[in-house]
Amino acid sequence: MRELSRTENFLFRLGALLMLIGAATYLFGGVVANVVFGIGVLLFVAMQLRATYDGNDFVITRLRRQQLFGAAALVLSVVAQTYQTLGHNVVRYNEWVVCLLVGAVLEFYTAFRIPQELEKKKRKE
Repeated sequence: MRELSRTENFLFRLGALLMLIGAATYLFGGVVANVVFGIGVLLFVAMQLRATYDGNDFVITRLRRQQLFGAAALVLSVVAQTYQTLGHNVVRYNEWVVCLLVGAVLEFYTAFRIPQELEKKKRKE
């Protein structure tokens, strides 16, 4: 896995924090919370895409795909939240929360498993 630079790591963490703030304040903030959440997801996903894996280990490649699927679910949650905020009939209930939950579970799982597999691979060599 390509390591993120110090600035990229800061932006990654800032994106995660903004996602948390935007999702937590959505009931009270409306449009502002939606913008904060969207910026957070944009930063988080962009920095996650910069951390590439060029190896050929099947398990790490599978986990990386799951991580990218989780990132796509986070982006989809922003779209659904925006539609709900703007009052479009495409999204009537809190479907964005389901997308956010799927993305969060996949991101959480891969955040622990990928370093574990990289360490296991390093010990083998």
